[in-house]
Amino acid sequence: MFYDNLVDACARNKCKVTPVVLECGGAKGSIANWKKGSAPNSDIVVKLAVRLNVTTDFLLRGIQNDTAFLSDDQKQLLMYYNSVDELARARISERAETLAEQQAEERAREQAKRQEIRCSVPEESAPCESIEIPFFELPVSAGLGVDLLAQDGAQETISVPATPTTRRADFSVLVEGDSMEPMFSDGDIVLVEQEQEVPEGQVGIFAVNGAGYIKKAGRRCLISANDKYDDIPISPDDSVRCFGLVIGKL
Repeated sequence: MFYDNLVDACARNKCKVTPVVLECGGAKGSIANWKKGSAPNSDIVVKLAVRLNVTTDFLLRGIQNDTAFLSDDQKQLLMYYNSVDELARARISERAETLAEQQAEERAREQAKRQEIRCSVPEESAPCESIEIPFFELPVSAGLGVDLLAQDGAQETISVPATPTTRRADFSVLVEGDSMEPMFSDGDIVLVEQEQEVPEGQVGIFAVNGAGYIKKAGRRCLISANDKYDDIPISPDDSVRCFGLVIGKL
């Protein structure tokens, strides 16, 4: 619930809900409505997120993943937002909301297209039918991590049987190491559907401070399937990027 997340954010910032809401242009009556489960408008959510140094996702849905930590670019945007008057802030909020809606529509169209492709190719397709997908020779680590963003990582394409799973894949990468066994082994080629976020508990391809990993998404950490390996903690100072969701292997 929005109100519970707001209380949590205020507690972290050692401040009280009512003064913060009033400071951001909200009303006491709104707080009472939020307690009952009413949804806030987007403008007050953005202002509260800026004031409390959290993401709008945290306030609205309680999501705490890599996006909950502000990058240098996000901090720069917040600095710009805080440096202008209320009229300019309203324009920024309106433009940001428009861009967010456009991207949501684009993601919905992409998802619908993927679903259409998935349903159009039966799993028992003829062995001779194949498709080409991008393949990154530079491995992602199932161990200690390698530099996924290195400039010398070569990309090519590979031919794979046309199935619903391979049709969904946006690219494939080589696995190195054994920390994801028995799910994925050293030398496996995994299929990846490009996504900006991976649900908690699902396996994805990540870069932490430039080092590439195939891991389960955890709460402020990346999790190995092999008990021999420790989880990789994620701190606010780390640079984290999600490349996509692992949907299978060849």
